Amino acid sequence: MDQLSSIVVDIASVPACLLAVDLLSGFIHWAEDTWTAPGASKLLDQWVVLDNIEHHRKPGTIRAGHYWATNRVCIALALVVGCALVLLGVHAWQAFAIVALASQSNHVHLWAHSANPPRVIAWLQRYGILQSPAHHGEHHKRPYASRFCTMTNYLNPVLDGIHFWRGLERVIEGCGATMWRASAARQGY
Repeated sequence: MDQLSSIVVDIASVPACLLAVDLLSGFIHWAEDTWTAPGASKLLDQWVVLDNIEHHRKPGTIRAGHYWATNRVCIALALVVGCALVLLGVHAWQAFAIVALASQSNHVHLWAHSANPPRVIAWLQRYGILQSPAHHGEHHKRPYASRFCTMTNYLNPVLDGIHFWRGLERVIEGCGATMWRASAARQGY
């Protein structure tokens, strides 16, 4: 019975890892769109901010780059976190699965902007396992303040329904931060 329960936990861990990455990608996407502004840091501008602004101005441009250009930031962050997990002696395969999936979150985002993704990806999108173009397209509509999670179709309706992101913004604004929604950049930066 112990081995059977272990197998059940492992099987249940796979979708849990995907949902964890979905939430992580949503948090990072929300932070980029809500709090990053050009000019604060040349490094952030070069690696994150300007690409994010351009993506929101012209969403299809995400398909124009090569694999490394699309995924470099996620891969670099995943390598840092993966190395930290190794140095800390973490053995849980789920932690490494989350890091591996997160390293490809921008590519899943790219597929959500693709009319003709690979057949297996289209199948996964059809069932919401990976985010579909129709689902992600809602993020690119005014006021650009919803559907921040980029991996699946499952978390966004829940988080948007409970106004999770707006609540988080109120908490942070209550601490004195000034919100700068990236949508302002879409109109003329």
